[in-house]
Amino acid sequence: MAVLAAIVAGVVLPGLGMVWADSRTAREQIEPMIEHRRDSVLSLTASALAGPLRSGATAEVAALLKSALQDPLVCGVELRSGGVALPPPMTARCPTDTPQVWRQRPVEAGDQSVAELRLAFDDRVLDQLMRDRRNALMRLVVVQMVLGAAVLIWVLNWRLLRPIDRLKSQASSLARADNLAAPRVAWRRQDELGELGQHLNLARDRIEGLVNELEGSNAELRRLAMVDQLTNLPNRRLFRELFDHALAVARRSQHPMALMFIDLDRFKHINDTLGHPAGDELLRCIGQRLRGAMRGSDIVGRLSGDEFIALLPDAPAAEAIAHTALRVIHAIETPVPLAGKPLRMQISASIGVARYPQDGEGFDELLRHADQAMYRAKAAGRGRFAMYRESEPEQAPTTDGELAQALARRELLMHFQPVIDTTTGQAVGTEALVRWQHPREGLLPPARFIHRAEECGQIHALGQHSLHSACGQLALWKAAGFHAGSMAVNLSAGEFRHEHLPRLLAHLLDEHQIDPGELELELSTHTLMADPEFTNARVEELRAMGVALVLDDVGSAMISLSRLGQLHPAKIKIDAALVARLPQDAEARATVHAIVQLARSLSITVVASGVETEAQRDTLAAAGCHWQQGFLFSRPVPASNEPLWATPHPASIARPLVVQRGLIARTSSKRSKPH
Repeated sequence: MAVLAAIVAGVVLPGLGMVWADSRTAREQIEPMIEHRRDSVLSLTASALAGPLRSGATAEVAALLKSALQDPLVCGVELRSGGVALPPPMTARCPTDTPQVWRQRPVEAGDQSVAELRLAFDDRVLDQLMRDRRNALMRLVVVQMVLGAAVLIWVLNWRLLRPIDRLKSQASSLARADNLAAPRVAWRRQDELGELGQHLNLARDRIEGLVNELEGSNAELRRLAMVDQLTNLPNRRLFRELFDHALAVARRSQHPMALMFIDLDRFKHINDTLGHPAGDELLRCIGQRLRGAMRGSDIVGRLSGDEFIALLPDAPAAEAIAHTALRVIHAIETPVPLAGKPLRMQISASIGVARYPQDGEGFDELLRHADQAMYRAKAAGRGRFAMYRESEPEQAPTTDGELAQALARRELLMHFQPVIDTTTGQAVGTEALVRWQHPREGLLPPARFIHRAEECGQIHALGQHSLHSACGQLALWKAAGFHAGSMAVNLSAGEFRHEHLPRLLAHLLDEHQIDPGELELELSTHTLMADPEFTNARVEELRAMGVALVLDDVGSAMISLSRLGQLHPAKIKIDAALVARLPQDAEARATVHAIVQLARSLSITVVASGVETEAQRDTLAAAGCHWQQGFLFSRPVPASNEPLWATPHPASIARPLVVQRGLIARTSSKRSKPH
């Protein structure tokens, strides 16, 4: 089609250009000739009328005027003498709507003007002549174009198009291995197309040889295909071989190792909103950052999708593993610029860690345990890491239908864990924690189903259930005369951003007569630090309603001090992963001390979560953190009419609680102020 278009353009455009140029030049030539003819007719007629007008021959004058009117250019005649018009025998020949041009000249007899002659000329003559000339030229041009195009098409088809079609068929056969056995195309032409055909025959011979060679080495290539094509990291197969080698070395040298399971949080949202090319670009960048965050001896690989894995061949101390995990989390959370666009992608990661030899002896076992720990990190709020615990339950697959049925059958229960003021042993608050009474698996902690609830869209219904249950239980305790302090409910990022959250909270506060400050919402650092404009507006809206905010996972996730001052939550909670490193880890002790001092300067209450030993309790208290929560004081327990840690309302006789070796006992004391 392109060749035909070029042929048409090469033939038609010159012809049309010639017609246009002729129209321009012909008008410039013909127009002076017509004007000269008009002047000649006017002059001759005026000269001929001089004698008859002088002698008074009226009949001769009329004959001359009639004769002038017969000229093809003349449309009308008018003669004036002595100020009086002499009516001619015929004064007009053309239709009245014909465009006319008038010319006039005096009729002179000797030295005296005896009359004035005016002639009207047809102004269409020039256009008619131009039209006739253009039509004649167009006929010649059409004949020329038809003949020229026919000749060009024949020549091009014979000398160009047919050879090109043969070359196309010959090139297509090179792309299909099954056509390599077809007969060769013989080329006898010595021009450029013939040489190209001969080169294609040579290329075909080379390709046939390469195909045979590649088929012979295909098994070797499959064995070498052990690198992830997107990130250039070892894939699962190569990583396992490297792990087996590192495991053999660790067994001989009796060195501990650590296996990290790294899962990107809400990566599906990136693919859904920005597209898969942006997701691939993010994965490539994350792969580079993981290599940069690890030591040279560490091994990083990609399992599949948004799952990465890392092996620390020499990891003697838990604090070194924690430092590496935090370094990886911070590296991943750095915004990633999107190529060619002003957008920047940001994502967090949850990490599960399993250690050799205490958590497993082989790759599959360590990977499974690291995966379980990773799910616990996700359930705790994402953007953090968790060490595998031997008592940690196996992860059972949860379907969307099971979660929906659990809500409908009221299988989701609320358990409550107190926050204790260690200076008095008195409960100052309660955290509501959801549990699933699974019909086959038994009582499941949130780590078993929270992540799946977010993935399948059930987290909104789950959040509503938790808020309704927690507020209702708080109202029941108050109605029974018990005071359990504030009630804290964990909220996901999606629920925090839901447009109906303020309306739901207003309804619950009014329905259950909850006073300002009694209901607290626990939110992860990542949730409150993201999207400052929306977060500030939502925080102010909730604060105006009397709902207090608690910033969770402080100490294990990145936090902006300026944003902390802007948000000014009622409480911050020291993450259980940081508490677990107490009291042995000097850096953990320094971090806790810094958090307490910062919160005290901002008049923010500090709560430590995950306190399990008396040493941890005493270390936190020495740092100034007296409000604590964990198994040392009480495990999460189901709701009861009279919670063990609750005290009667101030109107009743107070019998506050003290903590002794993890048991709750009655004593007499006043409630302490928050520290």
